[in-house]
Amino acid sequence: MRLAIVGALGSGKSTLYRAFTGAEPGFGQGPSVSVVRVRDERLEWLRDHYTPRKYTPVALEVCDFPGLPAPGETSGVKLSELLAQAREAEGLIICVRGFTDPTYPYPKPEPDPVAEAANVAAELAFADLDVASRRVEKLERKGGNCLDIEKQELAALRKVLAALEEGEPVKSVSLNPGEKKLLRGFRFLTEKSWTLVVALPDEGGDELVEAPQGPFEARIGVRAKLEAEVAELDDEDRAMFMEDLGLESLASESVVGAAFRAMGTISFFTTGEDEVRAWPLESGSDAVIAAGKIHTDLARGFIRAEVYSYDDFRELGGDEAAVKSAGKFRVEGKDYIVMDGDVINVRFSV
Repeated sequence: MRLAIVGALGSGKSTLYRAFTGAEPGFGQGPSVSVVRVRDERLEWLRDHYTPRKYTPVALEVCDFPGLPAPGETSGVKLSELLAQAREAEGLIICVRGFTDPTYPYPKPEPDPVAEAANVAAELAFADLDVASRRVEKLERKGGNCLDIEKQELAALRKVLAALEEGEPVKSVSLNPGEKKLLRGFRFLTEKSWTLVVALPDEGGDELVEAPQGPFEARIGVRAKLEAEVAELDDEDRAMFMEDLGLESLASESVVGAAFRAMGTISFFTTGEDEVRAWPLESGSDAVIAAGKIHTDLARGFIRAEVYSYDDFRELGGDEAAVKSAGKFRVEGKDYIVMDGDVINVRFSV
């Protein structure tokens, strides 16, 4: 799974990338990519309970793209090519500036996160509009020579175009499952989940000022420069530094978790002395799909899933026998829809 960080030049997005990853971003034409772990307090509790030999949180690829030019400006990066790469991500983190920096040549020294968020959203929408309109024009030129499936695609794209021309994102368009399947390959930017991050000054500015409006699933303020410095410390120094600052957790960790959830993804767990692990799963998936996440053999030879919820397990003292006695332990078949926080053991035969 991949998250793309996009934002204007000087927005603080590369500093945010450092806060996520502890790595320095590259400054070439393409994105910088690092793997980050999604912190989950439930998984940490299971780890402490089982003390397994291996502990595996969900991993996400985070990509930092070159900055988008401000309206009316240009850069060495072709915007269409840049955003084409961002289409490969499942979710977007949109970073806007909420700090001042006299050393950077901003067109306007004072930050305006509301206007900046609107500008970035407009660029993403325009990119979708361009892609959809070019495909519609191509299909319309074929006229009566269109195949039936192309006619269906054209009808779906016209719905998308109508929404984009009205300033609405693709995610707002009502499409049936067949239409969604036809348009899946376009990977529209405004169809993805958007998490807005306001890069705040190191001191003060803990509020989001005026929260920018738009199709954002979450809005979070991060003292990006400070947290980037924290991310570069080793575990012992980081703990001491955070204690000195009175920080129990980092906002950058919250951003990764919020973006993960915004993608419509849940986590289920497998536990034991060998490994405690979180598995990402698309919300609404059944037990066989979940089994296949663990190993293809489990899906192929699926018999049943033994399931209980993390909440019940913890409430009952981490005792599986108590879970069973309380009637919270369930045996589910292939059609069971996995819920966020399920602890699952798959029975199979191949």
